[in-house]
Order: sequence, then structure tokens, then C-alpha cells
Amino acid sequence: MTVTNPEDFLAGLVQIRDTAQQRAFISNASGLPSQALVESISTKIRELLPRDPELAQILAETNLYVASLLDQPLAWAHANRSLAQVLYTMRKSTEADSYFEKAVELFEKAQLRGEVGRTLVGQMDNLMYLSRYSEALDLAERARVALEEAQDVSYLSTLEIALGNVYYRLNRYPESLSHYDRAQQLLENTDNTLAHASLASIGLNRAYVLTEMNRFDEAVQSFEITKKHCERHGLALWAAIADRGISQMHFRRGNYSTALRILEQVRRRHVELDDARRVGLCDMDRAEIYLELNLFDDAANIAARAYDIFQRLGNRYEAAKCLTYQGIAYFKTLQDKDAEKALFAAREIFVKEGNDLWVAVVDLWRAQLLTRQQQFSTAQELAQRSAEIFESQQAPARAANARVLSAQSFLELEERTPALREAQKALDRIEGYHAPWVSYQCYNTLGRLKELNGAIDEAEQLYMKAIDQMESLRGNIRLDEMRMSFGRDKYQVYENIVNLKLTKGDARAAFQFVERSKSRTLIDLLEKNLETVWDTGVDDSPRLQRIRKIREELNIFYSRLNDVGTTARPDANTVTQEEIARREQELVELLREVGSEKSGWATLQSMKIPDVEEVQAMLQPDEVMVEYYTIADRVQAFIITRNKFEVARNLTTTSTVRTALKGFTFQLSKFHLQPAYLESHAPMLLKGIQYHLRELHRHLIEPIQEKITRPSLIFVPHHLLHYVPFHALYNGTNYLIDSQAVSRGASASVLKICHEKKIQKTEQDLVLAVADEMTPHINEEVAALRALLPKGLFFVGREAREDKLRRYGPTAGKLHIAAHGIFRADNPMFSSLKLGDSWLNLFDIFNLQLGAELTVLSACETGMSAVWEGDELLGLARGFLYAGTPSLVVSLWTVNDRSTAQLMRRFYEALHRGVSKARALQEAILDVKAAFPHPYHWAPFILMGKS
Repeated sequence: MTVTNPEDFLAGLVQIRDTAQQRAFISNASGLPSQALVESISTKIRELLPRDPELAQILAETNLYVASLLDQPLAWAHANRSLAQVLYTMRKSTEADSYFEKAVELFEKAQLRGEVGRTLVGQMDNLMYLSRYSEALDLAERARVALEEAQDVSYLSTLEIALGNVYYRLNRYPESLSHYDRAQQLLENTDNTLAHASLASIGLNRAYVLTEMNRFDEAVQSFEITKKHCERHGLALWAAIADRGISQMHFRRGNYSTALRILEQVRRRHVELDDARRVGLCDMDRAEIYLELNLFDDAANIAARAYDIFQRLGNRYEAAKCLTYQGIAYFKTLQDKDAEKALFAAREIFVKEGNDLWVAVVDLWRAQLLTRQQQFSTAQELAQRSAEIFESQQAPARAANARVLSAQSFLELEERTPALREAQKALDRIEGYHAPWVSYQCYNTLGRLKELNGAIDEAEQLYMKAIDQMESLRGNIRLDEMRMSFGRDKYQVYENIVNLKLTKGDARAAFQFVERSKSRTLIDLLEKNLETVWDTGVDDSPRLQRIRKIREELNIFYSRLNDVGTTARPDANTVTQEEIARREQELVELLREVGSEKSGWATLQSMKIPDVEEVQAMLQPDEVMVEYYTIADRVQAFIITRNKFEVARNLTTTSTVRTALKGFTFQLSKFHLQPAYLESHAPMLLKGIQYHLRELHRHLIEPIQEKITRPSLIFVPHHLLHYVPFHALYNGTNYLIDSQAVSRGASASVLKICHEKKIQKTEQDLVLAVADEMTPHINEEVAALRALLPKGLFFVGREAREDKLRRYGPTAGKLHIAAHGIFRADNPMFSSLKLGDSWLNLFDIFNLQLGAELTVLSACETGMSAVWEGDELLGLARGFLYAGTPSLVVSLWTVNDRSTAQLMRRFYEALHRGVSKARALQEAILDVKAAFPHPYHWAPFILMGKS
């Protein structure tokens, strides 16, 4: 190989990914290296930097070697600048600075004014990343003079872009925009690939500045115009970058499904372009969104894939972020060893990078992990150290978060004085900031400390402040940046004040706070995460469109107060707080008006919490309602009839209930075994499950047995008790269902809404049925229903489509869906029903408008739900209640197809006779129980809502 032809020689050189071997390749070549080879290598380095920085760095080191062989100022100048550009791209700005300085000096000696100007522009950008803004601005005039002498219009526009970037970092946004505009004007009459790329860069930068100026619509418009420009000029990579910017805007607004959809498209384009780095960036963004959606397994897998890419490319900062996301996902799924390993590896990289802010972020997650492992002393030290870093970096909300965790760790160590000090510091850190997701924790922790010190009245006031802060948050606005939620969960403050009120003997006030917590949670959970009800299309009124826009903008503002990895902007905080206050006030006013357009949602949003008297008025004379509530590990019960209100304290512990439930679930799981085994062991299987149902009865029913003797029982569970099949609890002789009709509710407030919902009177019912090899008896069920619902609309098999549900659901009197259901334990938001043409998931159900007085989901797992933080259930049942049905029959576990067909037939026969829903279900259950004694067959179905 000869060195005399630089292009051919370079083609061979780039096949070698090792500096020493590249040097050997040069040494073994015939001929001497030339200035042309140095410049060819420099050009190749610039091409490689966006997609293969590792090879670019190897070539830059080799270029210095070639320059040393030539030992000429111009060769040294190009080689120094190439290495500076590599180091700048890898964000090693301190190392890059001296190489830029040397290159400028050498180009000056060579009197190459154009190269001087171009190198100075690169040095300006590098100084900006070192936060040496005044020095960067000082270089601008030198660069301008040099470039004007060289008549390099293209690079004069690049200089204006660099100035725009510096002013952006200085928060001088109007000046930043003016420089971008000047850059655009300089390129107006230039038609080449470099100019088109520069215009793309200008468009993207304008979008980022407009975002900071709170001109969100203009920012999105700038992204979209830039994307079209890139597509018009064949700049596929830049178009994809613009799309990623659009997806990030949607993410910051809380529109996660849209952000994910765009990212998937962008990722495919980067794969086609063989751009590994940007594929990794898309995966990193997706992992963050999946964390927000609680899809932790998916988040961990995608973050791991992105980590491999960045590790291979030598992008340490991005690799460490991916490890952090992995660690968070493992932490959330209780994989403590994997979480610790990932977080520690991320921390090591951030330490090497000198990124103190992200070191603190990782340490705070490690502190949470240690708290769960009851290593409170180490957790406290980590949290306090993180707080100090956040304070030095002017990140007040995060500093307060860390101080709260430090205080809670001291509290666990029974060191109340330092706990009080840390909690007060946390509150001081966020004084003047709108950060309710942090301040509620400060007030709650302080309240707990005051209560322990005997200052009951002061504690009560602090708890009330905590509750006020938390209730100022709205549905899908992210409560905890980076998903941080210290303590047991964000609803612990309600347990604290309920316990305080009960201790003071004020049971009625305690009940109100029980309901207040559940009612708030219902709204939060139904509207959390995706756009859900706000994705309602073009038919929305201007008022609803404005509500959506305000919520999206509030997402951005709330996030901005707590962002990690961005330049601290303390001077912008006042403006941000003013913008938040203005939008929140407008949102409150709009929500008061929205009832005429979204009546169901508005009812929940502005719902008055019912007091005991209102609940009593809702109940029938033959009904008794038992509302359970857990405080720490102890179960309380509020018992309400038309004329009596009582509280039973400390019935049992949640650990006792959990043990019995585990045994019950294990017994149910045996029904996945072969039929021959089930038949031969039937008596033993029945005794096994009765034992655990007896235990649950002994702890949850017997202590209040004499108070709940009325014919109809309504249970309102809490936390773990949502999984208890109350109607099947066994006293050693009989089950509850043998003598009492049983229904349940999510809360008394939700039951009240169900009772008050106006139902249109119609005899036209709707039946959707999809049988498969697992559920052949659905066809028998449908045949029976045709006789019992003579005016019903029946859609079977492929005809049982979602469009039929949307068309006829709003006017149906009864809605019956017999289809395969899947409960997603990993993320209940994605639980779904199999219709004829699609899977109907929870988000689809949220957007249904149902007018049915009764909805029956005759399928597996339709009533299975996950108990999320703050108590409430999330599963298909919640979606249908939200969509408008006041009464719902669902299953708690995988059902037997044959016994289900019999139960449904008997249920509708009883309804046809005019029996109440609760009584009809009781009759149907007892009928099936006579033929199939094991609770697996007769106990899966429950009635939720109006009985």
C-alpha cells in the first residue's frame, strides 16, 4: 500500500480500529505521508464523529502521529483541531480547550484566516460547555473578522448559530433568536448540502429556545417546519432528529403514547441509516417513557440494549444514564441485587465523567434501596450528601426530596432531633417554589415528628397542609419527577390523619379523610400516564381543547422545576412560578365550566366527599356497608347502616390477611392441573380452600359479626383486602353468600355516584360474544341469553367488534361481553378484552360512553386488578365504571367455562323476574354451588357498584 494516494490509503486505514496497528500500517506503507493525507484524515474524522466517535478518536490520535512525521505547522494545526473536535464531541471540553488553542495559533502562523475563523467558532462552542461564556463571546469578534476576510459566508452563519447557542445558555432568549435569524438570512441564497444542514440546525435550535420562552405551539411548529425542510432536501438524519424533538415535546407534555409512536418511527429510520448512536438515543428515550408508564421490565430491557450501543461507541454519559434507568426498573420490580449492581456501575461512570449532579441522582436511588433494606444509617448519609450536591447545583426541588429521605431515615433510627432539622431544611429549600410533589412530603414528615413529640394540634395542621399540597395536583400531571416517591407512598399522610382523628375520638372526621384519600386516588389513577380521555378527537369544544393544552403546558413547567442535567436557571424560576399560577387558575375555572361537556369526569373532579349522613341516606334499610381501612399494618372497619355508624379498631393485621390469601391463591392454582386429578382429589381440594376462607372469616368478619346481620352486605376494601372474595368467606358451616347478598364498591363516594347516575330506560340490550377453543361454552351462554333478552342486539365471533360497542354501547340497557380477558399483573393499564377484531384495552375503555344500567363481563380475569399506591384498584372493572356503567359483574380469577354459562343463565333469569342485581347474583351463585361445591366454580363473579 502506498501513501501517495491519500484517499485509497485512508480507505485501508479506517478498516483498522487500533491506534498502534494503524501506526504500523503507516510505517509499512511505501512512500512518505503528505499534508494531503493529514487533511483527508481530518475530513474523515468529521464524517465519523456523529456515528462512530470511537473510530474518530483512534484516527485523531493517528493523525497526530502523521503530523509528527511531517513536523510541519499546517499538519500540526489540522491534527490538533481534529483531536479537539473529537474531545469536544465526547464532552471532554477541558481537554479539548488546549488543542483548540494550539490549532488557532498554528493557523494564525500559516496566515490561513478562514481556518482561524472556523477553528475559533469550534472553540467558542467548547468554551460554552465549560460555562466560560464571556470568553466565548470575546472570541466571536475575532472569528467574525477572520471569516469576513476569507469571505466565508457559510461559516459566518455557523458563527451566528454558535452565538445563539451561547445566549441560549445564558437564558438571554430574545438575543439567541436574533442570532439564529441572522444565521438563516446569511444562508437564504445558498443552495448546497452544507447550507441545508445548517438551516436544519437553526430550525431545531429555534424550537428549543421557543420552548424555554413558553411559546410551545411555535416550538412544535419550528420542529415540524424543520422536518419538512430536511425531507425536501434529502436530509434523512436531520429529519429524524427533528422528529425526536417533537417526541420529546409530547413526552414533556405528558402525551406518552404519541411520544412513543414517533420514537418508534424515528428509530426505524436510524436503523435504516445505520446510525447506531441515534438508535441508542431513541431507546434511551423509550426506556424513560416506559419507566413513567410503570412498564419496568420493558424499560430494563430497552435500557440494557441502549447501554450496549453506547458502551460500544464509548459514549460514557449516555451509557451511565441507561444503567441508571435499568437500576430504577430493577428497584421498582424488587430486584434489589440487580438494582444495586446497575446503580453502582452508573455511579462509577458519572464519577469518572465528573458529573456530580447525576452522581447525586444515582445516590438518591441507592438511598431508597437501602431504606427498603432497612439500612437506614447508610441511606441517611447518602441522602444528605445528595441534598448538598443538589443545593450546590441550584436544584431546590431535588434537594428537598433528598432532605425528606434523610429526615425519614433519621426517624426510622429514632433520632427525632436531626429528623426534625432535616425536614425543616427540606421545607426551607422549596420556599417560594411550586413543587407540591415535594412539599407534601415535607409537611407530612414534619407532622409525623410533631405527633410523636405529643404536639397533636400542630401535627394535624401540618397533615392538612400536606393534603392540601397533594390535592393541588391534577390527574395526569406527573407527581414525582424521575418517579421518586419516598416513604411508603404518597398517600401515607391520609393514614396519619385518619389515625390521629380516631385517636382523638372523632370517627366521623376520620371517615371523611378515608373517603377523601380514595376519591382523590380514583381521579389520579384514571387520568394518570397516557392521554386517555383527552384523546377525544376533533369534536372537542374549544374549552376542552384549552384544558388539554393547559395540562400539557403544566407538565412542562412542573418538569422544568426539577430537571436533571440541564443548566441551572435560578433567574427563570420566578417566571416559571408565575406561568404555573396563571395556568392553574385558568384550569380551575375551566373545570368548573366543563360539566356540560364531560359530565362524568367533571362529577369526579369536583365531587363533594360524602359525610356519614349522606352515605346513610344512600343505603337501603336492609343494607349494611363495611368500609375497611388499613393504618400501618392494622385493619380498621367503619360500619354504616341507615341509622347507625360504628368503628371497629385493629381487627387484624395485613400480614395475617396476606398469609391466608397466599394459601387461598395456591389452592385456586391447582385447578390448572389435569381434570382427572381434580376429580379424584375433589374432597381434599375443597377442605384445603375452606381452611383459608375460614381464616379470612375469623379475622375480617367474626370481630364485627353482630354488627353486620342485615340481608345485604356492601364491602369497601382497602389495599390488600381488595383481593379477598368476601362472599366466599366461610365460618366452618356456611359461606357468607348462603345467607346474605354481597356486593362491593371502590369507595363510598364512587358508590354514591353510581347510585345517583341517571340511566336511560331502554329495552335494547347489547351482547358481544367471542368463543374460542378455551371457551366453547360461550356459545351455550349466548343461546340462553337470546331467549332471556329478546330485544337484544347480538354480535358473535368476528362481528363482535369494537365499532359495535362504540355505536350501540351508549344506548344499551344492559351490556354483556362474553370474551377472553387478560389481566396484566405487570401493568394493569394494559389489561384487555379480546373482541372480534381487536383487543380492547383499558385506555380504549376510558374513552367509551356507556349508558347501560348493568355491564356483565363474562370472561376470565375481568375483575382482577392491581392495588396501586394510594389504595385504588386498576383493572378492566375500573375502566367500565369510569365509562359510565353504575353496576358491573366481573370475575376475580380464571373462570370455568361450563359453570359460568350456568351462572349467567340463572343470573339473567332472576333479573327477568325483577330481583335486584345483588339478589340475582346471590341466587345464581347458590344454584351453581349446588352443582359445583368448590368455590373455584361458583365464587369468581362479584357485583361492583349499585346493587
